[in-house]
This record gives sequence, C-alpha cells and structure tokens, in this order.
Amino acid sequence: MVNERDDISDRFVRMPGKHWSLVQTRPRNEKCAAQNCSRQGIIVYLPLITKVEIHNRSKREILLPMFPGYLFACPDYEEETLIRRDKCVWNLKVLSDAEEDCLIYDLKIVRESEILSRNHKLVVNPRLRKGDTVRLKNGPFKDHEVIVVQRENESKVVVNLNFFCRNIVINCNADDLIY
Repeated sequence: MVNERDDISDRFVRMPGKHWSLVQTRPRNEKCAAQNCSRQGIIVYLPLITKVEIHNRSKREILLPMFPGYLFACPDYEEETLIRRDKCVWNLKVLSDAEEDCLIYDLKIVRESEILSRNHKLVVNPRLRKGDTVRLKNGPFKDHEVIVVQRENESKVVVNLNFFCRNIVINCNADDLIY
C-alpha cells in the first residue's frame, strides 16, 4: 500500500515542458473535466473534501470539490489545447514561473488538507468570529466590508452589510470572506 503522503512530494513539482495551470470549469463540472483530462493523459488534480450529509435519518459521506469551479492541471502546450476544447472547461489560466512556484507550494498544503479531511472535520476559515470586520471577495457586494453576525456551520457564515444606518443580512461561504 502506497503512503498517501508520499505522493505529495512526487506529484507537485515542476516538470520539463509542462507547467501547473489553473483550470476554471463550468458550474458543477469539476469531476467531469478532471476525468476528461485524465483520459487524455493530462496530469490533473481535483482536491476533494469529505462532507457528511444526513437525509431521512441516513448518513452518507460525499466527496465535493474543495474549490468549486476549479481544478489544477499540468499540461504541455498541446495538452493546453485539449483542455480548452473540453466542453466542461470555462477557462485555462497559464501561470508565470513565480505564480507556478506559489501554486505548487499551496497544492502541497491542499493535498495534506484533503487527506486530513477524510478522518477529521475541517472548518473553512476557522478564525472567523462574531463581530469580525471582513471584506466580501465575491458576489454583488464584492469588496464591501461586512461584519460577521454568526457562524452557521464549518463553511457558512451570516454577515451584516451596513449602510444608511440599516443592515442587510447576507448568508455566504466562509471562503468568500477576506480579513
């Protein structure tokens, strides 16, 4: 049996003639895009996180993309064209050398987190606390400061957007907030 941690150092390195890239998929097409790339021999990484769902008193574990709408690939120039032609793919962002180095570093951490999530419940952005002032990074109120009202669960947060002495309550994902 191969130690899962061993594949981390082997998988995420610079490869001659190839480069790690960010692949943006169409909504809910991450797994399909990853399978299509793998079938064509392209090195691809789709980090998945284990989520437990309870429905009608039955509990089931499902694997969901850790970064909805994204996966990571290490194509050569010809494989880039194959990725761009995939109907499940929205965009392919080729990174500079410095960006690729940062991505490789981050992917090693993401892989460790993915392995850890199989046995432990991970909380997205655990530092978020009631009363924190944060900034939205997505949606119609992007770049506006909001105040954390409460944490719903490990990935959902309720925030207030204040204006004219009024508040709008917004439900959002914890990873859509920036300190």
